[in-house]
Amino acid sequence: MGKKPKKGHCKRLPVNRVITNTSGSENNTRSVDSAWIERLLTLHQRVRDVVLESGHEESGTKNAKGDDVKQFDVTANNAAVTVLRELQVPVVVDSEESVRQKIGSGMPKHRLVLDPVDGSDNWSRGLPLAAISCAVLPFDAPLHPDWVEAALVGSLTQGSPLIALKNSGAWRGEYRLETSEVCDITGAMISVELNHHSPSPGLSSLMATAKGVRSYGCASRALALVAEGATDAHVDVRGRLTAESYLAGARMVIEAGGWVVGLDGSPLAAAENLTDRIHLIAASSRELCDEIVDVLSHGTD
Repeated sequence: MGKKPKKGHCKRLPVNRVITNTSGSENNTRSVDSAWIERLLTLHQRVRDVVLESGHEESGTKNAKGDDVKQFDVTANNAAVTVLRELQVPVVVDSEESVRQKIGSGMPKHRLVLDPVDGSDNWSRGLPLAAISCAVLPFDAPLHPDWVEAALVGSLTQGSPLIALKNSGAWRGEYRLETSEVCDITGAMISVELNHHSPSPGLSSLMATAKGVRSYGCASRALALVAEGATDAHVDVRGRLTAESYLAGARMVIEAGGWVVGLDGSPLAAAENLTDRIHLIAASSRELCDEIVDVLSHGTD
């Protein structure tokens, strides 16, 4: 038996564990195509380059969720599609910024769920927390982290993105990601999404109890920071989060040994499309996750 964890710390789940299926299907384990590592690295580099060269003005259009589309959103989306066409891999692309596109010849085996610039409001104001978020799923799979076979969260200000492969871990270059060992709220640094939301008593209590609180305005980067161990949890209780922003980051948290659930601690529901909205809690451990759920549900009681 291992040593008992110190107070305020806990053992992470093994980072290469098999994830149980919570999406209602009988089998969600398929062989992972490791060629996606190089494909995703290329995608990040090309999209990052064009965004860095783009301006910050509005495009004058709105996406399917009704959000304003910036010109760099369009440029990034076009660059991502161009890369995928050059790779000649038959895929279907579901992007926040465009209608569904089928790329390549033959029957597609995979579906890419893409946010070419997650945190575009940050980027338009010159704030650095923005990223390309891309999740690769089997073509016919539900929109759920359990089904994500490969994932990318690539900062627009850093050349080295985060990559995850299902049941094979999450990485930044040669460095394998692991969540922190913090499992007590009083010792935790948490991020909380507050945009378009007035905190409930439970959320206010959580923020008052935590060691530190941050709000980043970019779900994929907030989740990636949990996977890296830089923060201990990310909480979004607004019911506004959509799949293109969280699928890749949630897979990374899982691969790094963390825990991802819905607001009441139950498994996330599978989204039907990119306009379905959810609540999400991601934490470094089951223990911290359960404590967050308890505080949110009981408020100041």
